[in-house]
Amino acid sequence: MIARPLAAALLAMFAITTEVQAAEAPMINADVVKMVKAKLPESTIILAIRSAKPDFDTSADALIKLSAAGVPKDVIDTMLQPAAAGAPASNTADFHSISRYNPEEVVLNQDGEEVRMKYLTPTMRTGARALGFGGVATYAVLHGPAAKLRARTTQPSFLIEVPENAQPESYATLASFAVRQNSTREVLVGGGVVTYETGIHRDRVVPTTSEKLADQSKAHPGFVLYKISPTEPLKKGEYALVTYNSKVRVSGFFLTGQDSFFDFGVDS
Repeated sequence: MIARPLAAALLAMFAITTEVQAAEAPMINADVVKMVKAKLPESTIILAIRSAKPDFDTSADALIKLSAAGVPKDVIDTMLQPAAAGAPASNTADFHSISRYNPEEVVLNQDGEEVRMKYLTPTMRTGARALGFGGVATYAVLHGPAAKLRARTTQPSFLIEVPENAQPESYATLASFAVRQNSTREVLVGGGVVTYETGIHRDRVVPTTSEKLADQSKAHPGFVLYKISPTEPLKKGEYALVTYNSKVRVSGFFLTGQDSFFDFGVDS
């Protein structure tokens, strides 16, 4: 008969061994179907596949069953080539579910969900500051006290297509907007006393980082995909990612010659 302390030790070792074996178990087709049925974001499923030890059945019959089970095409493609990108998934899995991007759009990523943002064209307001002693100022004005799109996170990221002849830092700016009592949002885009300077005022510019995506297969010819992220969590308020389309020399896109304001708000 085994002594109680020894029996307890053996049981503990058995439990640890079982947990290790479960952790090392390879990912199979059923695991992917389970995640899809649980309605996990597609980008999360892809990241899990690339991070796991795969043992997928990729026969014709198995692929047909996956499709019938509602597994998205991009997930199935990842199962066929889990490490096809050959690069860390940090900046590719974030933006994966949309089959094709548009240079005239911005895609917001918040907690794995991708949202196509709709742009606004602002009206411009010019007025004197401090009864004229502060010079004149020009503001870009967005109608409405708040953006319709509300970010669910204070650290969203944005995917944009930057013309290959432009640098992302000079092509897009994340700006915070002031809410006025007349139910509009505005940001200073030009002003001065002796000289007149244009551009979003530095006090309203939100610091960001730009990261070129390793996977450029979904970029349009002549454009490069970049991930733009604020360097710090955003405070409660109104924002817009501004793309300077009017300053880009690209045929086929941006023929209106106007900059685009992709507005959103943060509530907490």
